[in-house]
Amino acid sequence: MSAEAAELISLLDALQAAERAGADALERWIGSCRDPRLRGGLRVICARDRSHAALAEARLRALGGVPTATAGGELLAVCGVVGDPAVPDRTKLALLLARLAGGVEGTIANVVRTSQGDAETHALLVAIGEDDRASLRWLRDINDALDGR
Repeated sequence: MSAEAAELISLLDALQAAERAGADALERWIGSCRDPRLRGGLRVICARDRSHAALAEARLRALGGVPTATAGGELLAVCGVVGDPAVPDRTKLALLLARLAGGVEGTIANVVRTSQGDAETHALLVAIGEDDRASLRWLRDINDALDGR
């Protein structure tokens, strides 16, 4: 296996683990979410994250890899708060927005650069990045709506 393929497999493995952890946390949040507008949008983001995890795993397997990654400690801590029914919805929303502010664009750009040698992986990651940007826009919009802006 080439170094480039190994790097892509590692990247896809980390992505599938992170997306799966995020989807699991969102599912728990949806179960306790009190605002129907927020709950509806979270369902869409959760479905996107689940599909991203499945797509990343399928691609890493196609490249000869086997998923072994787990989400990192920092992400698991955030997921713990997001999935905790005792934490208010607005606190969870603020946490997600703070975590994602500025980080999504840089992460997406890095991942897209890393994948440029493999057209299929590159296209997959560009499309996932578009979904992530749409999710972030929606989270910002619902935050403004809940604030009455």
